Amino acid sequence: MSITTTDLKVGFVGFGTIASAIATGFGIHDGSKSVSFSHFHVSQRSAAKSQALLAQFGASKVTVAESSDNQVILDSSDLIFLCVLPEQLETVLSQLTFDPDRHTLVSLVSTSKIDQLIASSKLPASRVHKMICLPSVATHDGTCLLVPPSPPLNSILEVLGGCVQCETEDIMTKLMIPACLMGPYYAILKNNRDWLVKMGVPVEDASYFVGRTYLGIAKDAEAKCRDPKGFDDLIEEQTPGGINEQSIKNLEKLGIFGAYDKAMDGILERLTGKGSGEC
Repeated sequence: MSITTTDLKVGFVGFGTIASAIATGFGIHDGSKSVSFSHFHVSQRSAAKSQALLAQFGASKVTVAESSDNQVILDSSDLIFLCVLPEQLETVLSQLTFDPDRHTLVSLVSTSKIDQLIASSKLPASRVHKMICLPSVATHDGTCLLVPPSPPLNSILEVLGGCVQCETEDIMTKLMIPACLMGPYYAILKNNRDWLVKMGVPVEDASYFVGRTYLGIAKDAEAKCRDPKGFDDLIEEQTPGGINEQSIKNLEKLGIFGAYDKAMDGILERLTGKGSGEC
């Protein structure tokens, strides 16, 4: 049986931050998309997150495994999300028996490889995938990366906000790099807030204004993101001779964008195991 988008039984082996975000995003989808999740079967760990999901959606929708035996999750599910730590991957897979006629496996383990997952799960290649996403999928504000492409899975993951289907693992690895700049983005917000506080702005006002201002900027960018030239157009829209145009030029002179390139090169080096990622 292949996965369908109706009455889908979803299992989570491992239930940390990302797994919780995916399950929550699936659970709160408004039904406007052609996906129906009949039940979620989740690991005990983490207990706080699994119990929170149960409290949010109820026992009619969520079952938390009563033991640490993850096989019970597989036996009750069609679509399996593997959400364990990289060092746990091989041990966990070795303890599981997948049904090649029923199960589809999606690994959220960042270091996992498709060939490795196929060999360990003994599933057909067409039923094994790797996925990357951020916690924002819980509110349908994220975008998933999926390899290899799968129209049925794409339909399911679109519920979480969007999905980019990657032809190869190499393309997925490169697309992962902006997601690894989430921390620096928050650091920029903190820098803006702290500068305003040094200038005498109350910290509550500074934090609120910075967060809301960048939210508006991000929404403008999202509205243009389907257009390959959308970001260029937003830059061109800055008033000639204005402060925003000058800010871009100042940052270029200071080498900020070149530094970002080097930081992304470092991330790629680390993700591909070719170095430490240090610049």
